[in-house]
Amino acid sequence: MLYWSRKTFVEEENFYGAFKKNTRGAVPGLAVHFERKTDHHTNKEIDVSKSYLNQELMADGSDMLSRFNARLNDVYCMKRDDVKALATWIVTLPEELTEAPYEQQSAFFEATTNFLNERYGQENAVAAVVHYDETTPHLHYAFVPVVFDDKKSRYKVSAKEVLTRHDLQTFHEDLDQHLKKVLPFYERGILNNKTLPFENVAEIKKYNDQFNALKTELADIEDNIRAKQAVLKITDQALTEVDLAEKQIDAFKQDLSKNLFGKTVLKPDDLDRFKSMLATMKKATLQSQHETEELKQTLGQVKAQLADIQADYQNLKETHQALQKRQREQQQLDYAMRDMLKNDYGVDKIAHTDVEARYVLYKLDHEELTKNKKVAQSWLKTLTTARVDPDTKIAPTRLDRGIEQVKALINRIIELTRDIFRGPSR
Repeated sequence: MLYWSRKTFVEEENFYGAFKKNTRGAVPGLAVHFERKTDHHTNKEIDVSKSYLNQELMADGSDMLSRFNARLNDVYCMKRDDVKALATWIVTLPEELTEAPYEQQSAFFEATTNFLNERYGQENAVAAVVHYDETTPHLHYAFVPVVFDDKKSRYKVSAKEVLTRHDLQTFHEDLDQHLKKVLPFYERGILNNKTLPFENVAEIKKYNDQFNALKTELADIEDNIRAKQAVLKITDQALTEVDLAEKQIDAFKQDLSKNLFGKTVLKPDDLDRFKSMLATMKKATLQSQHETEELKQTLGQVKAQLADIQADYQNLKETHQALQKRQREQQQLDYAMRDMLKNDYGVDKIAHTDVEARYVLYKLDHEELTKNKKVAQSWLKTLTTARVDPDTKIAPTRLDRGIEQVKALINRIIELTRDIFRGPSR
């Protein structure tokens, strides 16, 4: 999922990134956050006890603020407070690597940093820090957006010219292709129709959008209803006046024939036309009443839809929060396991073949057996590969026992398949 532009966040599949343009005044505060220069954070998700895990990928002995000032001294930058002198990317670990070894996660962030250095110029980079002490590991990358000014033959700061629409539109695909080239374990890519860190984020956004659209529609209808009700107050009064006028006209027409002078001041046809006009007014007001009743019914339906959407949105939000909690707990367990392996057993890293083999052995030990022949054959290949690996940490006897179990499982699947095709015996 990729977020970009100033404070507008746009989702894009299985990769989180946040892009922002910053003024000079924002740089000191960003440096404090990136480099963890304080233990008193406003972000409650930061666990300072894990900050030692964070990585500084620009370990040149200086700090972010010094690099920023040094780069600005080398290029031209307008002396205005609103100039966007620093651009920042936040790139979050894809879902497929959330349970990967620390080494693979670190390699992902280093490869991403190399990509950003190449895209925006390593000489312009002022920070590249990986935070492991928050909910999800992520990279903070900051750089001064510099271009060459052909007219004045000098380098200048111009976020508008560096971070163009084309640059943002091609960023996802370019980064994805780069990572696939340089990381052998990175096969599925960031653009694989999944979201990070939870599959329900996209659904929550969808329902949130529907919710807001219906709220807007409801407000419009309510305004229309209020306008119609105001009209009804007038038309109700008009109906009364029309009825009264009709009665007065009838009485007036009768009085005309009794005029003392024997002459008619107004013609009866004129009064008939006037009465017809009043009848038309009365019909119009009745139609307005009918339309108002229909609008009231529509309003009721929209309110019911809104209530359903609100309920769905709340359910998805609660599910999202539960998944966040579960991921935090899983991350804590992961850190605990790494600490135990390193400090209690002296294991700094585990080969990928061992990880896959231990997964299969776990399935076998807990009788979580597959019924798919291809899956079982892949299990056999995994265990066999680990068995011939001289660097494996798994006991050979355990691997041999697992290999025999998988072979027996494959035979059972083959026999079951034959029985199915053979059909019932007579």
